[in-house]
Amino acid sequence: MTRKIVSLTLAWMFLISSISGVMLFISPPGRVAYWTDWSFLSFTKTQWDHLHTVTTLLMIIAVILHLYYNWKPFVSYMKDSVTKALSATKELIISLIIVVSIVFGAILELFPFNVIIDTGDYISEDWEITYGSPPYNHAELDTLKTFCQKLNINYEVAKSTLEKSNLTFKESSSILSIAEDNKISPQKIFEIITFKTPKQNLVPRAGSGMGKKTLSQVCEIRGLNLDQVLVKLHKNGIEVSETDKFKTIAQRYNISPMELLEIIEER
Repeated sequence: MTRKIVSLTLAWMFLISSISGVMLFISPPGRVAYWTDWSFLSFTKTQWDHLHTVTTLLMIIAVILHLYYNWKPFVSYMKDSVTKALSATKELIISLIIVVSIVFGAILELFPFNVIIDTGDYISEDWEITYGSPPYNHAELDTLKTFCQKLNINYEVAKSTLEKSNLTFKESSSILSIAEDNKISPQKIFEIITFKTPKQNLVPRAGSGMGKKTLSQVCEIRGLNLDQVLVKLHKNGIEVSETDKFKTIAQRYNISPMELLEIIEER
């Protein structure tokens, strides 16, 4: 009975770990998820992360218990497998080549593994175009006063505006804490004190994860015309396509992402 429980538990943990892994693969970057209070199936990114971590660790424990209860047949199977593998030199070498290729292919982002990585990045970064992003990284962790100082917003006016919107908060609380206490997102607080919509607040400060985005995504986020940007880059001797990653373009022409951004935003 114990063996069956362990085996079934292992199967369930594998299923849940796989689902949560896929969700983390396609979920928004942390800066977007925490800023907009993103959730899927009522789970936030943090909850999906915790679920994946716990189920993966429990799955490892279940595997160890599974081996413990099936040690003799496992050892017998491994002896036969190793003996057959060693005698089948060709198959052994091919299997090792496949494993090494997968490991280094993923690390070095070689084809076709880079397609998987780029697809995940594209889906993840595309959330930012839909939901918007914070004006700077980890903005939700700052207090309202610090937040206002960094963005040149009048603190007293912002404080008064939040109070008029019936939001309760302590001056020492972070933007995230204020949002959680009032059951809204940090982004909503930003909208209230700036009197702007998410789309109007869409443009983040340079450096907010721009490197992973494609040129077309950067143009959309920064409100730039893609065709005009391509022409401008061509005039500066920079040949690119709209699907090239921003960081890759900068590295190819030996400039920083900030310098590249200045070029495309130059009036």
